[in-house]
Amino acid sequence: MTSIQSQPGHGRYLVSSMDSGKLSQFIAEAQQDAELQLLETIGPGDSPHTAVFDMAHDKAASLQQRFKTSGELSIEPDQPLSLFGNS
Repeated sequence: MTSIQSQPGHGRYLVSSMDSGKLSQFIAEAQQDAELQLLETIGPGDSPHTAVFDMAHDKAASLQQRFKTSGELSIEPDQPLSLFGNS
């Protein structure tokens, strides 16, 4: 897993879990946090496996530390996909 660096600015981050219940619980909690903007979920509507959030890089780094402790969720920067790699 890539370490997220605390720095100014915002970015898109993927939050995922093998346990859709844990992710759904995090999404519900995140709706109460003005620093987290849910952009979309990936997976079945009633049991997503990944959520895409816009948040400050500092917030993402803080969540990464929190998730590392619990081991139930993971967070990583959302990277653009390319059909031909890094060309």
